[in-house]
Amino acid sequence: MVKYFLLFMALFFIGCAQTAEERSEVQELDTKMEKSQDISGDEKVGVKDDKMVIQKKVRLGEELRRIENEAYGLEYDVYGNRQYGTIGLYGAYSDCLAELNSLKYDGDGKMQPIEPPAPVIKEEPFFKYGTDESGELVAVSEEFLTERIDRFNKYKDILEKRHQEYTLKNKICENNLKNAKYKARQKNKKAEEQ
Repeated sequence: MVKYFLLFMALFFIGCAQTAEERSEVQELDTKMEKSQDISGDEKVGVKDDKMVIQKKVRLGEELRRIENEAYGLEYDVYGNRQYGTIGLYGAYSDCLAELNSLKYDGDGKMQPIEPPAPVIKEEPFFKYGTDESGELVAVSEEFLTERIDRFNKYKDILEKRHQEYTLKNKICENNLKNAKYKARQKNKKAEEQ
């Protein structure tokens, strides 16, 4: 009996799952509302089917750009950006550990190994090469919009967790460094008094 139930549930969920192609099909959406009033930029309040609703309507290109910008911004915050000379939270953590472990603060002077950086966003499109409608030589990459939005939302989720992780690691390291500096000052005071 349990086997049949599990088989039924597996088939039910497989049948319910939509492919990226199905999710990317264009649908006609009813966005008309009566008595609509602007709330902010892309949100309105109004009446639809005799019910009061709040509707947020955005252009897909703008929404994709917003999601991508947020994901890239988080990655730059976490891992820095060589082009702009930033080190990010990861670099700040590495620098803090190096200073904390320095001989100046009674460390052993050796770099403490940390996990290697693991950037999340790896966008290398697969290109098809050929000619377009006008005979120009081109490289073309295509993907479903829903796949790209889903992928960048996953990137954001992972990077938000890493941002929190490295923020916490930095706070702990900075606190330990502050304590090491205090101990070093106290040690120097005692040495000067003698």
